[in-house]
Amino acid sequence: MAEKRKFYGMRNDYMFHAVLQKNEGVLRNLLATLMEIDEAEIESCHIENPIELQVYKQTHWTNRSLLYWARAYDNLKSGQGYDMLLPAYHIGILDFTLFEEHPKFMAQYQILDVEDGYLYSDKLCIKVLDLTQLEKAKLEPGTNKKLLKWASIFKAETLEELEQLASGEEVFENMVVTMKKLSEDEKIRMQCEAREDYERSLLTEYNAGKSEGIEQGIASERRNTEKERQRADALAAEVERLRALLKLQD
Repeated sequence: MAEKRKFYGMRNDYMFHAVLQKNEGVLRNLLATLMEIDEAEIESCHIENPIELQVYKQTHWTNRSLLYWARAYDNLKSGQGYDMLLPAYHIGILDFTLFEEHPKFMAQYQILDVEDGYLYSDKLCIKVLDLTQLEKAKLEPGTNKKLLKWASIFKAETLEELEQLASGEEVFENMVVTMKKLSEDEKIRMQCEAREDYERSLLTEYNAGKSEGIEQGIASERRNTEKERQRADALAAEVERLRALLKLQD
């Protein structure tokens, strides 16, 4: 009996960008869904740089997103005027909540007046899709159904689950076919495995650093508590000394 191969879904960074590079129809559908536009509005699309899907929480993600956006916005060619600047969108698909105090399934950020919300420019847009909010979003009326479908596809844990989600929709059925073909390529499977190992190492280091920070915080708190106790003992001793002096004077 042949050993069942491990399933690498769309949350594997290498599989994610391999599928989008191999299947333009899937890329178009995903972009149209995330941009909330009709797919017919996309004249052409191509991948200039590796696409990054963020599964594990990383420090300074907001700063990274701003840097990526700024680099993309700097799109003027020599001799072009400022009126030729094109809008730049940064889209983050995250499997963690970026702002714990502001959990949202799909958030859109732009430059606004902080008092009345007046839009400064629509050429900056940062969108964040939080996959951890999927189940909550399913219960909210009016949630974009296409966005729910895509988020469900990203969260699929098995090939069977993915096939069930894709059933009846050509673009997703084609995506599954592409993923199966890619999975048959041993080199691609090794890349998927390497990416998974890398992300697992990042998570391990993050958790280790977090635990160490907590331990250091506890140790620091203990030291502070001990110092406070010593100061209190010293103050009490000084009070007793003064009382003794007062008694001697009496």
